[in-house]
Amino acid sequence: MRRKLLRLTAILGLLPAAAPGQPSWQPGAPAAGRIELFTALVTPNYPTTETLYKGTFHYEISHRFVPPIDRGYKANFGFDGPANIRMSVSYGLSRRMMLTLGRSNVLDNLDLQLRYRWLQFRHDRFPAVLALNAGAAWNTEIPAVVDRRALAADNFQYYGQLVLNTMVADRLGLGLVPSCVYNSAIFSVDRQYTVTLGTYVQYFFNHAWGILLEYSPALAGYQGILSPGESGRSHHSLAWGLSLDTGGHTFYLIATNNTRLSPSQFLVGAPYDAAPDNWRTGFGITRFL
Repeated sequence: MRRKLLRLTAILGLLPAAAPGQPSWQPGAPAAGRIELFTALVTPNYPTTETLYKGTFHYEISHRFVPPIDRGYKANFGFDGPANIRMSVSYGLSRRMMLTLGRSNVLDNLDLQLRYRWLQFRHDRFPAVLALNAGAAWNTEIPAVVDRRALAADNFQYYGQLVLNTMVADRLGLGLVPSCVYNSAIFSVDRQYTVTLGTYVQYFFNHAWGILLEYSPALAGYQGILSPGESGRSHHSLAWGLSLDTGGHTFYLIATNNTRLSPSQFLVGAPYDAAPDNWRTGFGITRFL
């Protein structure tokens, strides 16, 4: 286990090489009266309470590599792939509202999200912001063994999230994201739901570097498989790693037991438990445009 952690740490250490080549883009000053706690719109797997300004764009691409880190050099510590991939583009509708369109290659999951920055609370030590995030997903890849049209109602999923962020001493960011997915198992005979309590902690060493931890226990509802041919059940999701903010980008490099990316799939749980031989490498890049 110690060797595995050392290997992953060495990989994480390569990130500084990316910093010098980035443009010097910086976001403008916050709008009058607006509390901005996090530098990014998303963590590796969850929304923050930040939203785009009206008329601005944001791009995200994330990978979760399927081979475990445990395979070592022969699989390039998981980087040889294959990988689950998600891309998304967001647009600021107003100072408080943004729209996101994303796609994952897991069941060709297409999702549309709307985030609304709801309330903010000023405090010298614990400023806080509340946001609402709601979305719908359409799974367009239907296995041949399932007799169903692509536009069938059972291929659509719906989810809602309440996002609470606070920042302690300008360095320790905390997030709580209670979430619910409806029709979380699209191939089940009956409509299922899953309730998950998303949590994340991010510590910022300076304006660029941070470390983060995410834990996502499923509290109620369905925790089984997602696709025909899978076996077993889903497990609580865990992820940890590094973040780097530079030139309008946010980079994430993590280890995780969950290779699912789209919210309607990730929130059901991880396909692997958190045993040492089940860790996978993941990374994400976000960019303000």
